[in-house]
Amino acid sequence: MTNKTKIALFIPAIGFGGAEKVVSLLTFELTKYYDVTLILLYDIIKLPISKDIKVILLSKEGEEFKTSKAQHFSDYIKFIFKYQKVLKTEKIDVVISFMLRQNAMTGIAKMFNPTLKSIISERCFPSKRYNNSKLISIISKTMIPFFYNRNDRLFSNSIHINQDLRTHFNVKIDASVIYNPTVLNNKKLNSDNYSHPPDIFKIVTVGRLTAVKNQKHILNSLSKLPEHFRLDIYGDGDILEELEQLSINLNLKDRVNFKGNVLDVHSKIFDSHCFVLSSLTEGFPNALLEALSLGIPVIATNCMSGPLELLNENEPIEIENGSFFKAKYGILINIDDVEGLTKAITYLQENQEQRITYSELGYNRAKDYGVDKIGLKLKSLIDSI
Repeated sequence: MTNKTKIALFIPAIGFGGAEKVVSLLTFELTKYYDVTLILLYDIIKLPISKDIKVILLSKEGEEFKTSKAQHFSDYIKFIFKYQKVLKTEKIDVVISFMLRQNAMTGIAKMFNPTLKSIISERCFPSKRYNNSKLISIISKTMIPFFYNRNDRLFSNSIHINQDLRTHFNVKIDASVIYNPTVLNNKKLNSDNYSHPPDIFKIVTVGRLTAVKNQKHILNSLSKLPEHFRLDIYGDGDILEELEQLSINLNLKDRVNFKGNVLDVHSKIFDSHCFVLSSLTEGFPNALLEALSLGIPVIATNCMSGPLELLNENEPIEIENGSFFKAKYGILINIDDVEGLTKAITYLQENQEQRITYSELGYNRAKDYGVDKIGLKLKSLIDSI
């Protein structure tokens, strides 16, 4: 029996976020080929992970994210040293880190251990994600090239992310695109569900309740639709109270359900008539891909990045304000265009045949992102360094 290459996956925690879902799925695939260690900052594991991996915490058992910025910063300084020690103690051959701070920490580890092979992964569109303030923008444009360029390889989940890193952040290391994986649902929606107009038209959205996900866009559109249009919102976050108040102000309290975080979201959204992604910006939207894998017809903002790649194979489009575009695998709308979203939802509700068509097309599109295929692509990248 030959010894497997020892790899480590490095991420803050395994919560309900997009990157965490990706790592959760990859633990099952990568253990087929490697000896895998999962390195976490904090003791948070809310999604399934392979029983064949070793989990190492850089914090104490039971410790979770800090609310104080000072404590948060202090933790990261402490973690930098612990992280380097773990990589050496565990004799890790290749480390793969996810998200900005972890990628920076991997760059530092590489400075002190040049023989370590390192792959970093950017999961969001940097120019938009790291532009909350002038200070953050300056720090990120200094920090990203300094630390990222010390690593061997980079992969993101969108060609637009890689272009942005090269153009605006001077990232020069070899970069590739490996899209997010999904588990194709064998219990796909039956087209008979769409053979007649429903008494209640069920709209669903899934994602963190944050400003960038822009769920208020959906609420504003729902307020312009008749009573039989209903909305389920899955996820939690810091704008929950704001969204609840907006639903009351728009007289939508009885038509909107805030469902919170759930473990098996697939089984909860399965019978929805359409899925809406309303984001201002994305890296690569897991929730949109998961809706496709269920055969749910989708509507998405044409934001950077991901929706255009998923729904129109990255072929550029123009969308008139107040309208929508019928893409290859779903419908695209402009960012924050309430009228456009309202018309898109109405179109799907009134056109049963189009819902059936998009259900089939979307499901077949999701097959391109099966976790087995994505796992092999990541394996190829790991083996190349």
